[in-house]
Amino acid sequence: RVRGVSNFSTLLNTKYFEQVMTSSARTSRGNASSSVAERALPVYLQQLRAGEALGEEVIADQQTIVDLDRKRNTNREALRALPAQADAKVWLLLGGEFVKVERSVAKDWLQSDQAVLDREIEGLRDGLKEKVAAVKKLEGGDLPSGFKLKPMGRGELGSIYEQP
Repeated sequence: RVRGVSNFSTLLNTKYFEQVMTSSARTSRGNASSSVAERALPVYLQQLRAGEALGEEVIADQQTIVDLDRKRNTNREALRALPAQADAKVWLLLGGEFVKVERSVAKDWLQSDQAVLDREIEGLRDGLKEKVAAVKKLEGGDLPSGFKLKPMGRGELGSIYEQP
């Protein structure tokens, strides 16, 4: 740890690190290779910063997907519990308040919320693939051959299992 710096990204963003790197470059100006190193260092630091920022975005997107999936599972549980209710009206928790609505209205709300959550999760997953590909490109690695494959939908699966 360097003077209270807790992680690598914080270290890269500190003036202390830049001062240390530029002062060490100044002391080694005696040979021709040090000038190449001086020019390459800022580019390298920018690549490290970009990679760190993309990595943090990937982790944030993964956590958002997990949170949205929890909400989606809660909605799924509520949709399955609706037919078991004996009353015509049911209680829903909306924005911190309980609301009593018709069962059909509650079902419509939950289904529309479920569709929105599905679209958000799918969008995040697509964006996550692009961000992971960008991180891999910054690292200088190649993507696996099947990295950009998309899963088959129900219609496509149904056409596979249809008998002629």
